[in-house]
Amino acid sequence: MSTTATRVARRHELDHLRVLATFAVILLHTGAIVVVVWRDSAPELVSAFNVGNLADSLGRFAVNCFFMTSGALLLDPVRRFVLRPQFLRVALPTLTWIVIYGLANALLREDGARGVNGTLTDPGEMGLTGLVRALLGGPAAYHLWFVYVLLGIYLTVPLLRALTDRPEPQRRQLLTWFLVLWLVADLLPRWGAWFLGDRFPALYPSPFAALPTGYVGLFVLGFVISHYRDRLRVPYLAWLALAVAGLGWTFVAVWQAASHGDPDVFAAYDNLKPPVLMYSIGVFALFATRSWGPGPAWPAVRRLSELSFRIYLVHALVLHTLRVTTDLGPLVEDRPIVGLPVIYVATVVISVGVSWALDLVKPLRRWI
Repeated sequence: MSTTATRVARRHELDHLRVLATFAVILLHTGAIVVVVWRDSAPELVSAFNVGNLADSLGRFAVNCFFMTSGALLLDPVRRFVLRPQFLRVALPTLTWIVIYGLANALLREDGARGVNGTLTDPGEMGLTGLVRALLGGPAAYHLWFVYVLLGIYLTVPLLRALTDRPEPQRRQLLTWFLVLWLVADLLPRWGAWFLGDRFPALYPSPFAALPTGYVGLFVLGFVISHYRDRLRVPYLAWLALAVAGLGWTFVAVWQAASHGDPDVFAAYDNLKPPVLMYSIGVFALFATRSWGPGPAWPAVRRLSELSFRIYLVHALVLHTLRVTTDLGPLVEDRPIVGLPVIYVATVVISVGVSWALDLVKPLRRWI
């Protein structure tokens, strides 16, 4: 989640954000255990469902901020980007962990436990053709969708650098046009269908369906907020208010959907719907537009930032294994107010420990 770059000033504020987002995505996936189990409980405000909903909602900024942080670094014209090493830096450990998840799922199934959700949940029942299709169709494990998208975006970076390398004011004009296309081609169709349902004209998005927008828009937006941070005359408290409003909207929208028996209970968790977008943009801007001094507050911050991608890769296996092989699984499902914090802390500690230990073995660093 960092860039191949020339020697330029390290963005320590983005180190802080990357570490926070890494722990937040673990919180999101921990909360998801609870909201899925209790989704049909017609929950009150104080309920088991909302314990998980709060955790899930709190973590929802994380993935969008990963995309925006990558865009802020990889599209920066003062940093050198070389596609092949940057692509392999993400692709090689991802392939290794896909194999690990496949083997782990096979072992879990042999012991009567279910595997980590994804296309390789039960690899023992697949032939060679099925395995190839599972890997190409993905994600091999549920959280790896992010990596599939990130690698796809990397392939567009040489094209996007043609925009960000332009002199001003042409760069600003081209980036504005790109973000307008993102709004029109991707965001408005999503929002229209969410707010209006069947009343939203289905033909509207058709002319734009082939445009490469989606998370590429977040990638570019991260660069825009970061690059023009000195020109953004937005008070610090305004970004904080945007983040709090987005978080509150996410939590309330999901709770209300569950209370009313909405079949699409988790629609407000969508990364590109207004609640999560507001939350994640507010959090990203809080970090990207402020100076955090000459370096991280603690040496461990930079270290954890460097380990963030490996922690992301391993945490789903740790969380799932704790859930299906220990007493923490029933505890987090039946008494989430107690079990959720315990399994979350255990997952964080074990994931960080495994990632740190693997990094000490130099021959493994590139592959795992």
